[in-house]
Amino acid sequence: MTSIEYGGGPSLEQRRKFCNVPEGAQIPGYMGFCPQLKYRSGHTYGRETADIAQELPYYNGPQVQKPHHLYPVVGDYKDATVRSVFRDEVPGKMLPQPTGDNKYIAGMIPGYSGDVPHMPFKFGATYRQTADECVDEFVRKYKCEEKKRDELREVAGIFPALRPIAIDPRIRNHLNLWADDLSKKNTTASAVRGPTDPPIPGYMGFVPCMDTTEAGLAKRFHEAAKSGLETFRTENQAHWDRLAEPTTTANTEPVVKDTFVRRPTELFNSSRIFRQEGMIPEYKGHIHGYKFHVGKNFGNTTRDLEVCAHPFPSYGDYVKERDIASKYLRT
Repeated sequence: MTSIEYGGGPSLEQRRKFCNVPEGAQIPGYMGFCPQLKYRSGHTYGRETADIAQELPYYNGPQVQKPHHLYPVVGDYKDATVRSVFRDEVPGKMLPQPTGDNKYIAGMIPGYSGDVPHMPFKFGATYRQTADECVDEFVRKYKCEEKKRDELREVAGIFPALRPIAIDPRIRNHLNLWADDLSKKNTTASAVRGPTDPPIPGYMGFVPCMDTTEAGLAKRFHEAAKSGLETFRTENQAHWDRLAEPTTTANTEPVVKDTFVRRPTELFNSSRIFRQEGMIPEYKGHIHGYKFHVGKNFGNTTRDLEVCAHPFPSYGDYVKERDIASKYLRT
Protein backbone atom coordinates (compact mmCIF):
# COMPACT_ATOMS: atom_id res chain seq x y z
CA MET A 1 0.00 0.00 0.00
CA THR A 2 1.32 3.41 -0.92
CA SER A 3 1.84 5.80 1.97
CA ILE A 4 -0.57 8.64 2.60
CA GLU A 5 2.18 11.14 1.82
CA TYR A 6 2.21 10.02 -1.82
CA GLY A 7 -1.56 9.75 -2.26
CA GLY A 8 -2.10 6.21 -1.00
CA GLY A 9 -3.51 4.80 2.19
CA PRO A 10 -7.11 4.04 3.12
CA SER A 11 -9.91 5.96 1.49
CA LEU A 12 -12.16 8.43 3.31
CA GLU A 13 -14.95 5.88 3.57
CA GLN A 14 -12.59 3.32 5.05
CA ARG A 15 -11.36 5.84 7.60
CA ARG A 16 -14.91 6.71 8.61
CA LYS A 17 -15.75 3.05 9.10
CA PHE A 18 -12.59 2.57 11.14
CA CYS A 19 -13.49 5.52 13.41
CA ASN A 20 -17.13 4.36 13.59
CA VAL A 21 -18.39 7.86 12.68
CA PRO A 22 -22.14 8.03 11.86
CA GLU A 23 -23.55 9.54 8.68
CA GLY A 24 -23.32 13.33 8.57
CA ALA A 25 -20.86 13.60 11.46
CA GLN A 26 -17.61 15.50 11.35
CA ILE A 27 -14.34 13.81 12.25
CA PRO A 28 -13.00 14.93 15.68
CA GLY A 29 -10.44 17.68 15.15
CA TYR A 30 -12.41 19.38 12.38
CA MET A 31 -11.78 23.14 12.70
CA GLY A 32 -14.41 24.37 10.24
CA PHE A 33 -17.83 25.83 10.93
CA CYS A 34 -20.68 23.65 12.13
CA PRO A 35 -24.03 25.40 12.79
CA GLN A 36 -25.60 25.21 16.26
CA LEU A 37 -22.64 23.26 17.64
CA LYS A 38 -21.88 25.72 20.43
CA TYR A 39 -25.41 25.25 21.80
CA ARG A 40 -25.06 21.46 22.13
CA SER A 41 -23.56 19.51 25.02
CA GLY A 42 -23.67 16.06 26.62
CA HIS A 43 -22.45 13.90 23.72
CA THR A 44 -19.28 13.32 21.78
CA TYR A 45 -18.24 15.56 18.91
CA GLY A 46 -19.19 12.98 16.28
CA ARG A 47 -22.62 12.29 17.78
CA GLU A 48 -23.44 16.01 18.16
CA THR A 49 -22.50 16.85 14.58
CA ALA A 50 -24.46 13.84 13.29
CA ASP A 51 -27.59 14.96 15.18
CA ILE A 52 -27.20 18.50 13.79
CA ALA A 53 -26.96 17.14 10.25
CA GLN A 54 -30.19 15.16 10.73
CA GLU A 55 -32.19 17.95 12.41
CA LEU A 56 -31.26 20.98 10.34
CA PRO A 57 -32.86 20.96 6.86
CA TYR A 58 -30.19 23.19 5.33
CA TYR A 59 -27.15 21.32 6.67
CA ASN A 60 -26.24 17.76 5.70
CA GLY A 61 -22.67 17.43 6.88
CA PRO A 62 -20.07 15.46 4.93
CA GLN A 63 -21.69 13.00 2.50
CA VAL A 64 -19.66 10.14 1.01
CA GLN A 65 -22.29 7.49 0.26
CA LYS A 66 -24.59 9.70 -1.83
CA PRO A 67 -23.46 10.83 -5.30
CA HIS A 68 -22.27 14.43 -5.46
CA HIS A 69 -22.92 16.45 -8.60
CA LEU A 70 -20.62 19.39 -9.11
CA TYR A 71 -22.77 20.70 -11.97
CA PRO A 72 -26.56 20.95 -11.90
CA VAL A 73 -28.47 18.22 -13.67
CA VAL A 74 -31.78 18.47 -15.51
CA GLY A 75 -34.68 17.32 -13.38
CA ASP A 76 -37.72 18.26 -11.33
CA TYR A 77 -36.34 17.55 -7.85
CA LYS A 78 -36.79 21.00 -6.33
CA ASP A 79 -36.23 19.69 -2.78
CA ALA A 80 -33.07 17.73 -3.58
CA THR A 81 -29.78 18.26 -1.77
CA VAL A 82 -28.06 19.52 -4.90
CA ARG A 83 -29.98 22.18 -6.79
CA SER A 84 -31.18 20.95 -10.17
CA VAL A 85 -31.97 22.87 -13.31
CA PHE A 86 -35.70 22.91 -13.83
CA ARG A 87 -37.25 22.37 -17.20
CA ASP A 88 -38.16 26.03 -17.64
CA GLU A 89 -34.49 27.02 -17.46
CA VAL A 90 -31.57 26.63 -19.84
CA PRO A 91 -29.64 23.37 -19.09
CA GLY A 92 -26.41 23.78 -17.15
CA LYS A 93 -22.80 22.82 -17.80
CA MET A 94 -22.34 25.53 -20.39
CA LEU A 95 -18.60 26.16 -20.28
CA PRO A 96 -17.33 28.16 -23.28
CA GLN A 97 -14.18 27.00 -24.98
CA PRO A 98 -11.22 29.39 -25.26
CA THR A 99 -11.18 31.41 -28.50
CA GLY A 100 -8.64 34.07 -27.55
CA ASP A 101 -11.27 36.78 -27.02
CA ASN A 102 -13.53 35.39 -24.28
CA LYS A 103 -12.65 35.98 -20.66
CA TYR A 104 -14.49 33.18 -18.84
CA ILE A 105 -13.62 29.76 -20.25
CA ALA A 106 -13.58 26.13 -19.19
CA GLY A 107 -10.59 24.92 -17.22
CA MET A 108 -9.26 28.22 -15.89
CA ILE A 109 -5.64 28.04 -14.76
CA PRO A 110 -5.06 28.31 -10.99
CA GLY A 111 -3.37 31.58 -10.07
CA TYR A 112 -5.64 33.77 -12.17
CA SER A 113 -6.02 36.96 -10.14
CA GLY A 114 -8.88 38.49 -12.12
CA ASP A 115 -12.52 38.54 -11.17
CA VAL A 116 -14.58 35.36 -11.43
CA PRO A 117 -18.33 35.79 -10.77
CA HIS A 118 -19.53 34.29 -7.46
CA MET A 119 -16.04 33.00 -6.62
CA PRO A 120 -15.91 34.60 -3.13
CA PHE A 121 -19.06 32.64 -2.17
CA LYS A 122 -17.79 29.21 -3.22
CA PHE A 123 -15.55 26.99 -1.12
CA GLY A 124 -14.76 23.34 -0.45
CA ALA A 125 -13.24 22.40 -3.82
CA THR A 126 -10.17 23.11 -5.93
CA TYR A 127 -9.73 26.35 -7.83
CA ARG A 128 -10.44 24.78 -11.20
CA GLN A 129 -13.60 23.01 -10.06
CA THR A 130 -14.90 26.14 -8.32
CA ALA A 131 -14.05 28.32 -11.32
CA ASP A 132 -15.85 25.94 -13.70
CA GLU A 133 -18.91 25.97 -11.45
CA CYS A 134 -18.93 29.79 -11.25
CA VAL A 135 -18.44 30.22 -15.01
CA ASP A 136 -21.16 27.67 -15.73
CA GLU A 137 -23.58 29.48 -13.38
CA PHE A 138 -22.74 32.87 -14.89
CA VAL A 139 -23.17 31.73 -18.51
CA ARG A 140 -26.37 29.85 -17.68
CA LYS A 141 -27.90 32.91 -16.04
CA TYR A 142 -26.83 35.11 -18.94
CA LYS A 143 -28.42 32.74 -21.46
CA CYS A 144 -31.64 32.68 -19.43
CA GLU A 145 -31.87 36.47 -19.41
CA GLU A 146 -31.04 36.60 -23.12
CA LYS A 147 -33.77 34.08 -23.87
CA LYS A 148 -36.32 36.08 -21.85
CA ARG A 149 -35.31 39.27 -23.64
CA ASP A 150 -35.77 37.61 -27.04
CA GLU A 151 -39.19 36.31 -26.02
CA LEU A 152 -40.23 39.77 -24.85
CA ARG A 153 -39.04 41.33 -28.11
CA GLU A 154 -40.96 38.70 -30.05
CA VAL A 155 -44.16 39.30 -28.09
CA ALA A 156 -43.78 43.07 -28.47
CA GLY A 157 -43.45 42.66 -32.24
CA ILE A 158 -46.84 40.95 -32.47
CA PHE A 159 -48.76 44.06 -31.41
CA PRO A 160 -49.43 46.66 -34.13
CA ALA A 161 -47.57 49.95 -34.10
CA LEU A 162 -49.25 52.78 -32.24
CA ARG A 163 -50.69 55.61 -34.29
CA PRO A 164 -49.41 59.09 -33.32
CA ILE A 165 -52.13 61.35 -31.95
CA ALA A 166 -50.14 64.59 -31.74
CA ILE A 167 -51.77 65.92 -34.92
CA ASP A 168 -55.31 64.94 -33.94
CA PRO A 169 -57.32 68.20 -33.45
CA ARG A 170 -59.64 66.57 -30.91
CA ILE A 171 -56.73 65.66 -28.66
CA ARG A 172 -55.20 69.12 -29.03
CA ASN A 173 -58.47 70.84 -28.11
CA HIS A 174 -58.97 68.54 -25.14
CA LEU A 175 -55.48 69.28 -23.83
CA ASN A 176 -56.01 73.01 -24.25
CA LEU A 177 -59.22 72.87 -22.22
CA TRP A 178 -57.50 70.80 -19.55
CA ALA A 179 -54.56 73.23 -19.34
CA ASP A 180 -56.89 76.23 -19.05
CA ASP A 181 -58.93 74.55 -16.33
CA LEU A 182 -55.79 73.58 -14.42
CA SER A 183 -54.36 77.10 -14.55
CA LYS A 184 -57.69 78.49 -13.33
CA LYS A 185 -57.75 76.08 -10.39
CA ASN A 186 -54.17 76.90 -9.44
CA THR A 187 -54.90 80.63 -9.60
CA THR A 188 -57.88 80.38 -7.25
CA ALA A 189 -56.22 77.94 -4.88
CA SER A 190 -52.99 79.80 -4.25
CA ALA A 191 -53.77 83.11 -2.56
CA VAL A 192 -51.27 85.96 -2.74
CA ARG A 193 -49.46 86.34 0.56
CA GLY A 194 -49.17 89.79 2.06
CA PRO A 195 -45.90 91.44 3.06
CA THR A 196 -46.51 90.77 6.75
CA ASP A 197 -47.77 87.18 6.43
CA PRO A 198 -45.28 84.89 8.22
CA PRO A 199 -43.71 81.93 6.40
CA ILE A 200 -44.53 78.37 7.31
CA PRO A 201 -42.73 76.80 10.30
CA GLY A 202 -39.44 75.29 9.22
CA TYR A 203 -38.50 78.18 6.94
CA MET A 204 -34.71 78.58 7.15
CA GLY A 205 -34.40 81.91 5.36
CA PHE A 206 -33.90 85.36 6.85
CA VAL A 207 -36.78 87.14 8.55
CA PRO A 208 -36.15 90.84 9.28
CA CYS A 209 -36.16 92.01 12.90
CA MET A 210 -36.98 88.55 14.26
CA ASP A 211 -33.58 87.59 15.71
CA THR A 212 -31.97 91.02 15.95
CA THR A 213 -34.66 92.74 18.05
CA GLU A 214 -37.04 91.84 20.84
CA ALA A 215 -39.82 91.16 18.32
CA GLY A 216 -39.07 87.44 18.32
CA LEU A 217 -38.22 87.09 21.99
CA ALA A 218 -40.05 84.24 23.80
CA LYS A 219 -42.54 83.64 20.97
CA ARG A 220 -43.44 80.84 18.60
CA PHE A 221 -41.96 80.97 15.11
CA HIS A 222 -45.26 82.01 13.55
CA GLU A 223 -45.83 84.88 15.96
CA ALA A 224 -42.18 85.93 16.02
CA ALA A 225 -41.98 86.06 12.21
CA LYS A 226 -45.20 88.04 11.98
CA SER A 227 -44.05 90.49 14.63
CA GLY A 228 -40.69 90.92 12.93
CA LEU A 229 -42.26 91.58 9.53
CA GLU A 230 -44.71 94.10 10.99
CA THR A 231 -41.89 95.90 12.80
CA PHE A 232 -39.80 95.98 9.62
CA ARG A 233 -42.75 97.31 7.60
CA THR A 234 -43.49 100.02 10.19
CA GLU A 235 -39.86 101.17 10.28
CA ASN A 236 -39.66 101.33 6.50
CA GLN A 237 -42.95 103.20 6.26
CA ALA A 238 -41.78 105.73 8.86
CA HIS A 239 -38.54 106.20 6.94
CA TRP A 240 -40.31 106.94 3.67
CA ASP A 241 -42.76 109.24 5.45
CA ARG A 242 -39.89 111.31 6.82
CA LEU A 243 -38.34 111.54 3.35
CA ALA A 244 -41.68 112.74 1.93
CA GLU A 245 -41.98 115.60 4.40
CA PRO A 246 -41.24 119.09 2.99
CA THR A 247 -37.93 120.61 3.93
CA THR A 248 -37.91 123.81 6.01
CA THR A 249 -35.22 126.37 6.62
CA ALA A 250 -33.29 126.12 9.81
CA ASN A 251 -34.23 128.60 12.54
CA THR A 252 -31.04 130.24 13.80
CA GLU A 253 -32.72 132.09 16.66
CA PRO A 254 -31.92 130.80 20.14
CA VAL A 255 -34.57 128.62 21.65
CA VAL A 256 -35.32 128.87 25.32
CA LYS A 257 -36.20 125.48 26.67
CA ASP A 258 -38.51 125.11 29.58
CA THR A 259 -37.61 123.15 32.67
CA PHE A 260 -40.61 120.87 32.41
CA VAL A 261 -39.80 117.26 31.62
CA ARG A 262 -41.94 116.29 28.62
CA ARG A 263 -43.48 112.87 28.57
CA PRO A 264 -44.23 111.26 25.21
CA THR A 265 -47.99 111.05 24.79
CA GLU A 266 -48.25 110.17 21.09
CA LEU A 267 -47.93 106.66 19.75
CA PHE A 268 -44.38 105.92 18.75
CA ASN A 269 -42.53 102.93 17.38
CA SER A 270 -40.34 101.83 20.26
CA SER A 271 -37.18 99.87 19.76
CA ARG A 272 -36.24 99.76 23.44
CA ILE A 273 -35.13 96.46 24.93
CA PHE A 274 -35.72 97.28 28.61
CA ARG A 275 -39.52 97.64 28.84
CA GLN A 276 -41.66 98.85 31.70
CA GLU A 277 -43.10 95.40 32.36
CA GLY A 278 -39.63 94.19 33.28
CA MET A 279 -37.35 91.56 31.82
CA ILE A 280 -38.16 87.89 31.53
CA PRO A 281 -36.24 85.49 33.79
CA GLU A 282 -33.06 83.89 32.49
CA TYR A 283 -32.19 87.08 30.57
CA LYS A 284 -28.38 86.94 30.27
CA GLY A 285 -27.73 90.46 28.99
CA HIS A 286 -26.52 93.49 30.96
CA ILE A 287 -29.07 95.54 32.92
CA HIS A 288 -27.99 98.94 34.27
CA GLY A 289 -28.00 99.00 38.06
CA TYR A 290 -29.24 95.43 38.54
CA LYS A 291 -26.27 94.29 40.61
CA PHE A 292 -26.89 97.03 43.20
CA HIS A 293 -30.41 95.76 44.12
CA VAL A 294 -31.09 92.72 46.31
CA GLY A 295 -34.05 91.21 48.10
CA LYS A 296 -36.52 90.85 45.21
CA ASN A 297 -37.04 88.44 42.38
CA PHE A 298 -35.79 89.15 38.88
CA GLY A 299 -39.05 90.59 37.52
CA ASN A 300 -39.75 92.99 40.40
CA THR A 301 -36.13 94.16 40.49
CA THR A 302 -36.03 95.02 36.79
CA ARG A 303 -39.42 96.78 36.93
CA ASP A 304 -38.15 99.08 39.68
CA LEU A 305 -34.94 99.94 37.84
CA GLU A 306 -34.62 103.31 36.15
CA VAL A 307 -33.69 101.73 32.84
CA CYS A 308 -37.04 99.90 32.65
CA ALA A 309 -39.40 102.27 34.50
CA HIS A 310 -38.90 105.38 32.31
CA PRO A 311 -41.69 106.19 29.77
CA PHE A 312 -39.46 107.41 26.92
CA PRO A 313 -38.82 105.58 23.65
CA SER A 314 -35.25 104.78 24.64
CA TYR A 315 -32.99 105.07 27.64
CA GLY A 316 -30.87 107.63 25.82
CA ASP A 317 -33.82 109.99 25.38
CA TYR A 318 -34.65 109.64 29.04
CA VAL A 319 -31.07 110.40 30.13
CA LYS A 320 -30.98 113.44 27.83
CA GLU A 321 -34.21 114.87 29.24
CA ARG A 322 -33.08 114.11 32.77
CA ASP A 323 -29.78 115.89 32.33
CA ILE A 324 -31.47 118.95 30.80
CA ALA A 325 -33.98 119.09 33.62
CA SER A 326 -31.33 118.75 36.31
CA LYS A 327 -29.22 121.47 34.63
CA TYR A 328 -32.03 124.04 34.65
CA LEU A 329 -33.09 123.06 38.14
CA ARG A 330 -29.58 123.79 39.44
CA THR A 331 -29.59 127.20 37.79
